[in-house]
Amino acid sequence: MNLGSPAVSLGGITFGTIIVALVVQRWWKKAGGGGGGKGGGGGGSRDWKGLLPFTLAMSYGILAVLAASSDSFLGLITRFSLWSGDTIGTLYLVYGVGGSSPSVTRAAPVVLTPGGYAVYAILTAVMVGQFLWSKRIPKAQTGLGVLAGICLGLSRGIAGLAAVPLASLVNVLGSWYAGLIQ
Repeated sequence: MNLGSPAVSLGGITFGTIIVALVVQRWWKKAGGGGGGKGGGGGGSRDWKGLLPFTLAMSYGILAVLAASSDSFLGLITRFSLWSGDTIGTLYLVYGVGGSSPSVTRAAPVVLTPGGYAVYAILTAVMVGQFLWSKRIPKAQTGLGVLAGICLGLSRGIAGLAAVPLASLVNVLGSWYAGLIQ
């Protein structure tokens, strides 16, 4: 397990994509109210709000793998989650379907401002609280969203699309927060 610079292989990206595909499939097939039932707007469309908790948890996972340093407790948890997902995905690709799993790491960790790290700490507490105490949002949806984000966060495509906007948003919120409390 590499605790220094995080890295991901095609197996980890595949594992993260499988999580996303299965969650979306479950949302799509789910009947009735809540997650994937028919929306009230007519036209037979699905209610996209059912995917919102998963998407927010996945965004947090992307931010976690890009922002948490390996010398922090949260960084160790993130690196362990990345290593676990990457190992499961690699085993599935290599021994499950007979493929290979080359490294596809694109991103280096992003730097947050001190206020950005404060917002990141607050978001971490919110994710833990959502996982532990939410009665309306299934724990699996939060946990799988964070894990999918961690597995996908270092890929070339996802990190390129999400890293800069997420880090910038957290840094802006951090500047606002730091200015507000001073």
